[in-house]
Amino acid sequence: MAMPIRSAMTSVSRMRTFRVPNHTSREGHITGDKEQPMKRHFAKVLFSIATVAAALGTAQAADEKPIRVGVALSQSGNLADSAKHYYQGVELWRDEVNARGGLLGRKVELVVYDDRSDPATAARLYEKLISDDNVDLLFGPWGSASAATAAAVANKHKRVFLNSGGASEQIQERGFKYVFQTAAPISAYVASIGPLADQHGLKSIAFFGRDYAAARDMAKGIKKIAEDRKLDLKTSEFFPAGTTDFSSMIAQARQMQPDIWVSVGYPNEAIEMVRQMKASNYLPKVFIHNGASIEDFLKSAGKDAEYVFAMSLYEPSLKTKGNPEFVKAYTDRYKTEPGYYSAFSYAGATVLEEAVKKAGSVDQDKLRDTLTTLELDTVMGHHKVDPNTGKQIGVTGLLAQVRDGKREIVMPLDVKTTDAVIPMPAWNKR
Repeated sequence: MAMPIRSAMTSVSRMRTFRVPNHTSREGHITGDKEQPMKRHFAKVLFSIATVAAALGTAQAADEKPIRVGVALSQSGNLADSAKHYYQGVELWRDEVNARGGLLGRKVELVVYDDRSDPATAARLYEKLISDDNVDLLFGPWGSASAATAAAVANKHKRVFLNSGGASEQIQERGFKYVFQTAAPISAYVASIGPLADQHGLKSIAFFGRDYAAARDMAKGIKKIAEDRKLDLKTSEFFPAGTTDFSSMIAQARQMQPDIWVSVGYPNEAIEMVRQMKASNYLPKVFIHNGASIEDFLKSAGKDAEYVFAMSLYEPSLKTKGNPEFVKAYTDRYKTEPGYYSAFSYAGATVLEEAVKKAGSVDQDKLRDTLTTLELDTVMGHHKVDPNTGKQIGVTGLLAQVRDGKREIVMPLDVKTTDAVIPMPAWNKR
């Protein structure tokens, strides 16, 4: 259901009507011929004043209305945990921009619906946000599947759509003119795996991904890395959403012995994989999972999280523009450091804010033209899109490793905070 929205108060100007009295001169009464034109003249003046006042009142009322930003995201279903962090990023931005006086001098309000982690529901809700709620701006949902369906709806209506939660590159390959990716594409997640393999002499790789669009894109990226780096790709497989038993994959990996195990999905899956690896006393030289880049993984996996590698696009330690302030504000409010889910939405909202300021309005075509060439630095890094596709081409990926309960950046080398420990120490040698 929608979160409550405050009604904007519209002021209505009331005008008094003045009667023009009949005047008599010493020479006699004003004749009817002179009186009638005077009455008509005053009537015209009053009508003009009323028209101008009404126009000013309407403009003032429009200026007083909040700018409403519509977003559907998963408050229930299997994406609810990760979508919670995504929402917190945009929620924090809303409060900060309002504390600064709003956007274009108007307060910002969020119109939020629950897409129930279902792409079809997401599409219907964005149709509602556009056609029924008539929101001013659209912010994309969390997850590539829902982002893909929602983006199609927005583009059909020629409404600018900030794709801040969909990493699948397929979203930006459909010829949409109003869809702009502020999230990093899936290719950025795996960019550091090849250099890591080169540096540490790793020779083989296996991929196990949750079956969704972003994982399909990642599998292609892993295949290309294997081909380019002459790595032996042992297997590339997908498991359905809701999978909790990873024992068959662990047994397969034990037999194939890949140096690198790469998985993509969500933190709960990363947690279960690590628990089941420990229970079966198995560990590859390198275990990489994007879900390990979220605080939930560290809290739930505890000491077993040590030495796990996280595909990440953001870390609190990054020296990007505004990041120290973001980390402090987020931590003060939510009592945990932000992960990349929160940084995705916060950075996307920052891009949206800058685009509206540069366009000087919420006119969709003006915003589209602005976003096509807009470049700026955010907490994620440098925002830049391909002007032909709207695909994010500025943000780069990171690899982090859990050390002493915290993620430390190990790749790229120019931003590393520590050296990678490879192979990961066996369970019985920790």
